[in-house]
Amino acid sequence: MRNIPVDISAMAFTVAGEAEPKIVDRATGEVKKDIEGRDLYTIPLLPKPNDDRRNPVIVVTFPSAGFPKIPEGSQIRPVGLTAFYWQMNGRSGMGFRCEAIRPAEVKPA
Repeated sequence: MRNIPVDISAMAFTVAGEAEPKIVDRATGEVKKDIEGRDLYTIPLLPKPNDDRRNPVIVVTFPSAGFPKIPEGSQIRPVGLTAFYWQMNGRSGMGFRCEAIRPAEVKPA
């Protein structure tokens, strides 16, 4: 799996729903961890501009030391956003990861 950096310099991101833990085992509720042992979470983001009218929201996986409380509608910046192609059990698609979710930098008017 090869991660491709995404240039977000001309983009804005709005949180489109609540962050959720990325579950490894639904029976036990075990949360998936990254290589550094941090819990992984997913969050739906609405990127702008976005030409994909059928699937305007992307789901981004990110690590966090504690359960992230990021309000829906917040403007954020996914630090180190990368895209990757995945394939599993006859299904495939594009996935997204970032190293951190930060508040968007407000530009002066």
